[in-house]
Amino acid sequence: MPSSTTENSPKRRRLLKYLGGGIVLLGVLYTGGWYYLANELESRVATNIAAFKEKGIDATCENARANGYPLRVGLDCTKVGWADPAKNLSITAGTFRSAAQIYDPLQIVSRIDGPAAIDVPGIIPLDAKWDNLTSSIRLDRPLPRQISIQGSNVIVNQRNAAAGDAPMAVVQGGELHFVANEPQMDVALSFNKLKIADNLIDNRSLPQLTGAADVQLANGFALLGKPERDLTVLRGQSGTLRKIDVAFDDGSGIAVTGPFSIADDGRISGDFKVTMRNPEGVAKALQGIFPEAGNTISSVLQAMAFVPKDETGAPTLPITVKNGKMSVGFINIGRLPSL
Repeated sequence: MPSSTTENSPKRRRLLKYLGGGIVLLGVLYTGGWYYLANELESRVATNIAAFKEKGIDATCENARANGYPLRVGLDCTKVGWADPAKNLSITAGTFRSAAQIYDPLQIVSRIDGPAAIDVPGIIPLDAKWDNLTSSIRLDRPLPRQISIQGSNVIVNQRNAAAGDAPMAVVQGGELHFVANEPQMDVALSFNKLKIADNLIDNRSLPQLTGAADVQLANGFALLGKPERDLTVLRGQSGTLRKIDVAFDDGSGIAVTGPFSIADDGRISGDFKVTMRNPEGVAKALQGIFPEAGNTISSVLQAMAFVPKDETGAPTLPITVKNGKMSVGFINIGRLPSL
């Protein structure tokens, strides 16, 4: 009488054959689907570039090619650029790489290589280079929900600068984040060891700075449709300064927090707390930037000894701003310029 093992062997072989065939079929279907998506991506890029050209905008993505098989899908370009002659705006850079995981196609990460040539109205032509520049975008409708940009060792200089000229600006590292939750928008910025060339801003010598900003705009979505390209775009906005912090090399610095609003005429109102870490260090740095205000800065430094301290011992001053007029209690201390 044949054993049960002998009887089951053909069934097992057939099962393994079907299983192997199924895996091969799935692999073929998956591969075909991936290459279909890749072809659609390349076609969409070509279509969008052609549409921009019809509008007079020269968008460039040279040698566009889909990449990432088997677990990702993305796009590589050997050179990217954007030129809008009507606005005198032009930006070109090097290799661009982007990718999204197959299981999370709405989260796109990318990297772009330098150098970059930047032409913007009102600014001298610039060249920029960096060690690393990456971004991450969470797509949504009608606009991306999250955008993050990170860069390291970024150097900006005047185009065709002479050999040996100091860079216009150098920053060791920086990050910029947007998080949108309509109508609200959160904007966070940080930079480490930023040095702007002396005499570039109002012929003043500026120290190396490290800083951060975290701002919540109550109606930030409204900014996206406005044509303004300067600070007047903030008129009509309100929100909260969660943190505005600028620090000098010795660890001294100034931090500002509090709610604010900006009227339609650009006048600012708000209730702020201004904290000064190591007032002596701050005074020394400010006297280096504004030597003509040395006596005023010294007087403010003396007054800080009588200001209430926070839990770390840093002087913290409550400042009220109404339609641009600043006051501490009933004492007027100046006026903020309108945006």
